Amino acid sequence: MTAITTKDEFTRFAENFKASDRFRTPLLFAIGGKVITSGGILASVRYPLVNGPGTNLGTAAVLMDALNIEPLGVQNVRLSRTDITGILQHYFKPFEGESEHANINVLRKALTGSVPAVASFIFNDVDPIGVEDSTLKLYGLSNRFFKPNELKLTKIFTKLPNVAWIGDIPYDEEEVDHALTDTAFNGKDFAPHMVDKFPLYTHRINAIKMGVRITDQHKVRLGAHLGAGTTLMPGASYINFNAGTAGGAMVEGRISSSAFVGDGSDVGGGASILGTLSGGNAMPISIGRNCLLEANSTLGIPIGDAVIVAAETAILQSSQVRICIVGHPLYGKTVKGEQLIGMNAVTFRRNDTNGVLEMVRTIRNIEFAKKLEEGDSILSLDLHRK
Repeated sequence: MTAITTKDEFTRFAENFKASDRFRTPLLFAIGGKVITSGGILASVRYPLVNGPGTNLGTAAVLMDALNIEPLGVQNVRLSRTDITGILQHYFKPFEGESEHANINVLRKALTGSVPAVASFIFNDVDPIGVEDSTLKLYGLSNRFFKPNELKLTKIFTKLPNVAWIGDIPYDEEEVDHALTDTAFNGKDFAPHMVDKFPLYTHRINAIKMGVRITDQHKVRLGAHLGAGTTLMPGASYINFNAGTAGGAMVEGRISSSAFVGDGSDVGGGASILGTLSGGNAMPISIGRNCLLEANSTLGIPIGDAVIVAAETAILQSSQVRICIVGHPLYGKTVKGEQLIGMNAVTFRRNDTNGVLEMVRTIRNIEFAKKLEEGDSILSLDLHRK
């Protein structure tokens, strides 16, 4: 094939390739720089630009053709300087001198970079295979291409190595031993901020561009899905990977893995949403819009819109709940929490007199629901706008 010299030729090439049996639309693809410890352990990959489903398919066609990438499963191909030079000169010559093409800019940067580059493609949503696709899926979540629980992440912990992180630089076990020895006898400083398999959200995602506020970098892992307008406060707040918010939310409590919080909701100080990683809970917990989890509350069932869980109250699948809403089909009965999944505009609270866990409907529930009808939020818009 002769070199592509005009944009029309590039368009024809891309369309012809996409129509061939060599092409398939990837779920995710990206060009990244490998993050390798001095001991040679691949700890992660930095993907400065991630292409979601159906995006930048011309670039996908170029990479698949140039690197002979098979359109199935998970594919990771090392990009040499010769590969990158050939791609830029053979396929992207018509765009030489232009700066508005993000993937081309990434290739140019990779050409002059000092770390090994890789082209990663995910065509099938299979369980994680290695570091590259595991990391790319985390990026896919944090870039909002997928919501929590939409990607297979089973056994991702077995695919990523446990390393010590100083900033976004990983240290493997042997490096830590050397660093501790140097610290002991040479007065050098060694102070990793965490030991984990996952990088931090703020180290890999442009939080400003995403329209979120994070007041403590250690509180959000890469792989968290943060909706625009989300504010994460210091203290007991935390958002795990494969968890997060659909839109503007106030987070002062814990959003565990698989939990998803709706637009306009408030997770109060010390509040906890059960996840699925441990403890035997198999049901992903979702929270609707304009909900309020008051301080130190615990939620273990999915709930609808305009719901309040009172301070110090725990509502779990096994909880015994008295229904105190006149006109409700279960009025006066006591049922398990699992029978109340998806309820809208209710409050769960402990009766101050007899200690019974109750489901009631208060004026605040009605006000929260009314705001929804009017397209409003229970949160301050000044706090939660980009």
